[in-house]
Amino acid sequence: MHLHALGPAGNAAMVAAMDSLNVTTAVFLGTPDMLSSRPRVGAANLIPALTLPCEGGRLPTSGAQCFPGGAEWPDTADLRARIARGEIKALGEITAQYAGIPPDDPRLEPYLAIAAELDVPVGIHLGFAAPGVAYAASRFPPHKSPNYSGRAGSPLLLEPVLTRFPKLRLYVMHAAWPFEEEMIYMLYMHPQLYVDVSVLQWAIPRPAYYSYLRRLVDAGFGKRIMFGSDGSARHLRAGIEAIENAVFLTETQKIDILYGNAARFLKLEGAGSS
Repeated sequence: MHLHALGPAGNAAMVAAMDSLNVTTAVFLGTPDMLSSRPRVGAANLIPALTLPCEGGRLPTSGAQCFPGGAEWPDTADLRARIARGEIKALGEITAQYAGIPPDDPRLEPYLAIAAELDVPVGIHLGFAAPGVAYAASRFPPHKSPNYSGRAGSPLLLEPVLTRFPKLRLYVMHAAWPFEEEMIYMLYMHPQLYVDVSVLQWAIPRPAYYSYLRRLVDAGFGKRIMFGSDGSARHLRAGIEAIENAVFLTETQKIDILYGNAARFLKLEGAGSS
């Protein structure tokens, strides 16, 4: 549910990893240019998802230019046209938090309204990001986001969005770690909400990841947790192994997280209700 465009070399390695690991479907996140040149992945299906917004006209994760003319937001008429042509089938990663914009901000509403109207799934970044992403002196993030706000990443700020657009297919990327209590509350109160566990398998210590994952499962949300890598071929392998080696998960829960829940959320043919 969370595969970023990685450039030619990275994409080639990811394609090979996907084929070897029997990854049949992935939500492929990027700019219009990245989506139009997405790689071939054997028999797999890459679902093109548009990343927005882009503070200063550039992707917060890499600094690549996003939209024509250096725009920070995509043109809504162009977005509708691209959706109609099948060039965009999802919105994500919604990176508003990098610009300090909360999910209930009016600037996001036109895009969420389009997604709700056209039944386009949406993935939104909430919770944490690369350490030091707001600091110019930090060497860790490749591109700095001086307005990044933890406050803007609280899952509670999704509540007015979900009540305004109750049919919106929305999932929270990274399961909003470390906002555990808020995330559990939102899953409980909003049965249409899902999460992905991307990045958690490699960005935080494994015991912390397992503790968070187990808390979500024990709270009764095993049917709404979806797998994601948010990284390289190595991270894809590590993420799948982390789920397969989680002794607290049943075999059914592992299958749900690795495939079944996402198939249902994405309305893939033959997904059923498993």
